[in-house]
Amino acid sequence: MAENNDALMLRLASHVSLFSGMPRTALIRLLARAERATKAPQGLFFDEGELGASFYVLVMGQVVVEKRSKGHWVELSQLKPGDTFGEMSLLDEKYRSARVRALEPSLCLWFKDKGLEDSPDIQAVIFKNMARMLSKRLKATSVEVADFKAEKITAAAEAASPAQKPADEGSGFMSRGDERAHLKTI
Repeated sequence: MAENNDALMLRLASHVSLFSGMPRTALIRLLARAERATKAPQGLFFDEGELGASFYVLVMGQVVVEKRSKGHWVELSQLKPGDTFGEMSLLDEKYRSARVRALEPSLCLWFKDKGLEDSPDIQAVIFKNMARMLSKRLKATSVEVADFKAEKITAAAEAASPAQKPADEGSGFMSRGDERAHLKTI
């Protein structure tokens, strides 16, 4: 039974983008260091602000990544089996920037940073793939920020410009634009 379970974990791990390009022997060594973490619905894998030095690979279930903003939890993304989370803590060894909560019964492989210190070959693959993943996320976030700022600029411009009244309402005078349009028709 354990061999079937190990084979299943190896097959799953071979499809995890964080492990892309890792030699099979290194992947087997990495999986041997993983612990299993399970959470019931609403259970936290970690909370925003906690000190982090580990990452997770979702094997089964569904989790949500949330960030506190203005007193409310805001959903950043939902993750599915094969997705990873918590990996940024390997880079900065600081506090978690968001929380990850199970939406349904969930199982993860849990990798602690200390377990990777003696494996530079594994670290090199993980960090290279992490750089790719973070670059992709940063590009997507840049688009979202640009769209948000454009909406704010548009809303501010619309609020600042006075509404144009039709020529037959109000003072009886045409606006300069209405006057030009009227002259073109004559």
